[in-house]
Amino acid sequence: MTTPETAPPEDGRTSRGALSPVLTAATLVVLLLLGAAVGLFSTTGAGWLTFYWGAGTQVRALVVVGLLAFLALLYGACRLCAWGGRRPSAAVAFAAGFLASVIVLVGYTPGGDLLLTNHLVHNAYLFGAMLVLVLAVIRSGAFAFLTEPPRVPSVPRGYQSARPSE
Repeated sequence: MTTPETAPPEDGRTSRGALSPVLTAATLVVLLLLGAAVGLFSTTGAGWLTFYWGAGTQVRALVVVGLLAFLALLYGACRLCAWGGRRPSAAVAFAAGFLASVIVLVGYTPGGDLLLTNHLVHNAYLFGAMLVLVLAVIRSGAFAFLTEPPRVPSVPRGYQSARPSE
């Protein structure tokens, strides 16, 4: 005989078991590495944005359009990570990997080569990527606990309220 405390949930959910935290941790590690790889390749590519900067207005317009398209794709990728991982921490892991990779590449490169200079487009890439990732993490719900009211546990079926009905 089951009591309400030992009965399985009626909504069809089952126990997650011990495998769920392991899979979550593995997913977050993979997303962290994916973000680092995207940061590595995109920073190297962003270094080439100003190569033909002096070629004219059309080239400058293409560079700005390409940068805006990249930032839109970066936002979508971060939101996709949160959706695919079914939790905001997936977006945080992707963004942390991306930003860690970018900070390492900008801070020091072996041999003294500079990937990004103090050019307007390079600064727009750096600060735009940071802004886009912050917005994507916030929109994914990573800080929802700051704005949501606290959850009140519901009363299981079969229990009567302590107050008498009127």
